[in-house]
Amino acid sequence: MLVISIILVNLALVFYSVSILNEFKRKTLLPWHVVMFCIGLICDAFGTYIMYQIGGSKISVGIHDILGFGALLLMLINAIVSVFIIKKYEYLINQFYKFSIFAWVIWIISYVLGIFEHI
Repeated sequence: MLVISIILVNLALVFYSVSILNEFKRKTLLPWHVVMFCIGLICDAFGTYIMYQIGGSKISVGIHDILGFGALLLMLINAIVSVFIIKKYEYLINQFYKFSIFAWVIWIISYVLGIFEHI
């Protein structure tokens, strides 16, 4: 199960990075960004859940755990808001990349901390 969770979290890294870095480069949010981002969120959530199960279903209070939970929450908010922006609030399309890149940086920090913490 550990291998599956590692694969899922690394897939999340790929999907998040491709969608958010492209959104940042273009300075606009496109529908395919939202789709790839949501796929990344699903991979991240399942990978995180599996790791939680492997860890004995216990929540730790380390920096990786706190940042990881916060990053996952930011990514969930990012996914929900990006769907609303594409569907209803198009005037925000050219501004949203700022929040996306912020959420991605927090997620990357948590990702890197997780690697170093568990090597």
